Amino acid sequence: MDRKHHWAYPALTRPGLTREQLLVHFRHEYLVYVRDFPVLLARALGVTPPLPDVRASLAANLYEEQTGGLSRTDAHPTLFLAMMSGLGFDADAFAEDEAWLHPAARRYRELLRERSCATPWQAAVALLTVFVEGSVNERAELAGTYVRRVGEEAVREHPLVKLYGCSPEAMGLTRAHAKVEGGHREDAWKMVLAHAPEGTAAARAVVETCEEALAAWQAYRDGVAERMGLRRQVD
Repeated sequence: MDRKHHWAYPALTRPGLTREQLLVHFRHEYLVYVRDFPVLLARALGVTPPLPDVRASLAANLYEEQTGGLSRTDAHPTLFLAMMSGLGFDADAFAEDEAWLHPAARRYRELLRERSCATPWQAAVALLTVFVEGSVNERAELAGTYVRRVGEEAVREHPLVKLYGCSPEAMGLTRAHAKVEGGHREDAWKMVLAHAPEGTAAARAVVETCEEALAAWQAYRDGVAERMGLRRQVD
């Protein structure tokens, strides 16, 4: 997770991107994993053995992603499209078009679909709840040295609001994440660490799966940056 960072990410936190560039980024995000993330969680739940703690955590995460029930909001894919509407993008712009996706994006999406229901279950769960949902701030957040913004502060300081004119009312996804993601991060790591002890075959499978996902994710982000016309600065 310390390496889950891409050189193009800072461009999304600064002014200067065109509407076309923003659409390329967000359309990829939606079609690659946002739209179907609840289904991916359901697949992982389906291969998890009868372990009450793990199944309960996955079910709660799935419930929130598909309904917004825990945060009292709405399904997260729906909230994502509402955020896009706040930027002035119509929902039709996010319709499925596999031919449009960058080939690296299609490969990453296929990896998520395949590995989310593969064995061992620990690797499937880690892929989704640790790698996909987590960030480069993972270690600091778990240690308490990084604290994510919450509530209206998170909305006010979001680059889409500050820099790109998104209506704060459209930022329901940010509000939902602020309410539930802290608990999801802790639950994710508890599930993996409790059921994939260091040195076991399950632990090796977790690491191998997440390493494979990291390489595919980096290639995916390279492809999107290429489509956006971004160029890496050489020091």
